[in-house]
Amino acid sequence: MGNKTKTNRLSIYLIKGEFNTPESILKDIDKLTPHNLNDDKSFVLYTKDSYIHPPQWIQKFFLETPDDFNLKNSSSQGLFLAKIKVSNEKYRFFAIPFGFGRHLLNLGVIEERFGLKVVLNTVDEKQLRSIVKKNMSNVPKESREQVSLNSVIADFGIDIEQDLILGMTGKSKKEDFGITITGKDALGVSVKVDIRTIGGFLKQCFECYCKDAYKANFGWIDQIAEIKSKTTIDMLNERMVGRVKERDFNKLWMAIPEIIDWEDVEGFCYSYDNTNDKLDDIDIRGFLKGLLTDEDYSKVSVNIFTKNKICCYSLSSGIRTHEWKAFNCLYCEIEQNGSVFLLTNGKWYQITTDFVTQVNETYQGLLRKKIALSLPGYNDKNEDKYNKRVAESINSICLMHDKKIPYGGGHSNIEFCDLFSKDKEMVHVKRYGGSSVLSHLFNQGLVSGELFRAEKGFRDKVNGKLPVGYKLSNTASIQPSEYKVIYAIISRIDQELNIPFFSKVSLKNAKRRLEMIGYEVFLMKINTRK
Repeated sequence: MGNKTKTNRLSIYLIKGEFNTPESILKDIDKLTPHNLNDDKSFVLYTKDSYIHPPQWIQKFFLETPDDFNLKNSSSQGLFLAKIKVSNEKYRFFAIPFGFGRHLLNLGVIEERFGLKVVLNTVDEKQLRSIVKKNMSNVPKESREQVSLNSVIADFGIDIEQDLILGMTGKSKKEDFGITITGKDALGVSVKVDIRTIGGFLKQCFECYCKDAYKANFGWIDQIAEIKSKTTIDMLNERMVGRVKERDFNKLWMAIPEIIDWEDVEGFCYSYDNTNDKLDDIDIRGFLKGLLTDEDYSKVSVNIFTKNKICCYSLSSGIRTHEWKAFNCLYCEIEQNGSVFLLTNGKWYQITTDFVTQVNETYQGLLRKKIALSLPGYNDKNEDKYNKRVAESINSICLMHDKKIPYGGGHSNIEFCDLFSKDKEMVHVKRYGGSSVLSHLFNQGLVSGELFRAEKGFRDKVNGKLPVGYKLSNTASIQPSEYKVIYAIISRIDQELNIPFFSKVSLKNAKRRLEMIGYEVFLMKINTRK
């Protein structure tokens, strides 16, 4: 009876193959106490001395002597490190923390998405309970969706082109993995396993990690993956810096990384610039010109982007309203060994080649698509002034910019479009920016187009904003095929319009949905006049 295996809740990490000694895996190993659990020292529990101490909040908040409350804390830290033979000649380390033992691991040593991949290969695809995802279509946001009953993946409303799956929980198909299994970087299981049987179980976990069976039901999950490996990130940063040294800016540029109110922008400046001069926009060549001489380019490191900042000043108040690391304003694309890597908003992502090809084909199709509408170049202080000038100078176009239409359903104030023509062209204008900026533009056109097609109440309110000569003859219904949705992007770059990959994904998604309800979609570039 005493030998009966009890159920243990375990969080299991797989250590990357290049870290093959305890010294390379553990933080401050000389301060830890090793407890060898077998003869060959392949099973070792590392512990850190813990001390009983009063909680800090007693004195900080209640202003009392800690001893008066007779409360004590003791945070135990233990980490079980197992060296497992996973094939004939191959060994891998696994780490199982206990208490706060996770903090004993060095940064960058764990295999990212290990737990997720094991779950994908062992979970019942019809018995999913929870999803952790990051949406890449606008400002990247992480969210968890949980259902009250086990469900299929479709019930979670995942956009397979724009959602990065970080974690998953569901019912296991394998009895050895317990009833419910969860995985992100770590694998979480409740299993009848202890020190006597852990070796065989960890080998099973590794075998599940190596399988590709998940591709039958979850193949799309590999389209986008955030890079967390410090080794890989350092390599990609070096490749990016190499382009700077060569002054190769073909797929390396700068853009404002978030949505800002351009109407209230006085200008930008670089943190190293002590003059009061404000820039109309940011540019990587201009950023580097103020920092480097011709001889300095050979000495460039990533620090030049992480230590310097880009600042934005308000037109109305004159104060600094935004500040970003220059690194967060960088956009870079790198191709290597059949993979495509993207740097956007300070993070690197790996994209499957097939997905990149698919997205770029849609984008290039839009660029090649001819459009009759012609808009003048941009030499204005902001979009507001540009839109007003266009509407005043072209008789067939009216101004709709900033004419917000309040509408329910969580949409709040909707901008129908910036410019509307007598040829039923709904033009959405935006100055070039990073992924979140342009994705916001594409989503704005999508929401407006869907409401205009589906909601008479919205059409009535739009009609109330339209000037005489542009009003709808009948708001009871419209024929979307008679209308064009045009995304017009103001860009100072002389070359063909090129936008960040995640913006292309958002554009592809908006185009598909707008065309499904009958609209024709166009993309055009508005050049900046010097």
